[in-house]
Amino acid sequence: MNNSTTPLAAPPFVTAGPWIVLSGQVGVDADWRPVTGGVQDEMHAAFANVRTHLAAAGAAMSDIVKVTCYLSDLSFFPDYNQVWSEVFGTQPPARTTFQVGLHPPFRVELDVTAYRPVTR
Repeated sequence: MNNSTTPLAAPPFVTAGPWIVLSGQVGVDADWRPVTGGVQDEMHAAFANVRTHLAAAGAAMSDIVKVTCYLSDLSFFPDYNQVWSEVFGTQPPARTTFQVGLHPPFRVELDVTAYRPVTR
């Protein structure tokens, strides 16, 4: 899991004023290797990568207003709910979840929209 604030590669986000749109976050480590373990490990790694890229854009997880989650199988939704609660606590952003075909070995992919306040 990437716990640093160093971006993994060229930023996978665009900014438009205070808005940040981050796309295609999957469970990879800092060397772009898929994480091993269960689907929750993969989800934690994907959210850690979100955190890293948002930090590079000057934002934090608390700035997220919307998450779109793509699951390779909706049977992973209870795992997603568990990780979601751990990541966001009692004040989560809006979210949408879809079942889609993901490139193996990935089972989860995240897109995030954040609002970075103009003054920090």
